[in-house]
Amino acid sequence: MKRKILLLTSIILTLSLALTACTQGDIGEAKAKEIGLAHINNMFDTSETEAEITLQKQECYRDASGALVTSGDSEFSERWIYYVRVPLATTMTKYEASVIASTGEVIYAYQSNVNIRLTDAQKKQADELYMETSEWEEKHIDALQALTRACFDWAKEKFNDDHLILLDANNGVMPPVKIREFGRCYYVVTRDGKVYTASMSWPSLELLSIEVETGLLS
Repeated sequence: MKRKILLLTSIILTLSLALTACTQGDIGEAKAKEIGLAHINNMFDTSETEAEITLQKQECYRDASGALVTSGDSEFSERWIYYVRVPLATTMTKYEASVIASTGEVIYAYQSNVNIRLTDAQKKQADELYMETSEWEEKHIDALQALTRACFDWAKEKFNDDHLILLDANNGVMPPVKIREFGRCYYVVTRDGKVYTASMSWPSLELLSIEVETGLLS
């Protein structure tokens, strides 16, 4: 019996030391929660105060700054990520942010579609777009342009950057004609060389997700 207890103690100690070694320099759950919630509240203009925290290991490249993967030839490695989740229900997520455990950098944040509440005017826009009879007419073009403009204005405000570059990540891929609501992704390039992918929703003109694609470019 003593031998079994000693063996179990040894296993627990080994796992504990391994976890400690893997998470050296870890910012900790409390700090991750603080950072994650602050980012969620800023990106989505909300005021959440509570979240669930989980720590998971993700594969990445060693030289990736912010992004989980780069296109370089670096040695493949692993990274610990805190997932800061604001639950909507037992199996649903209202908001979520991914925070690098060693640095506290937020690399991804998203909100659920269930958060989006259309105004009466936006519902009318959506219905009018759906009722458009031809392949692509003025309302479709206006909708795409409005969403692109909304993403540009959103990025200027959130990143405090009047000289950012916005690129259509879905360039050449048009939303279906018979549709009331659609989403679109954009690459946002800021002055410091960071590249983000922002996903926006029409006609709400709200952000659905924001993700770091690359760190500082050489």
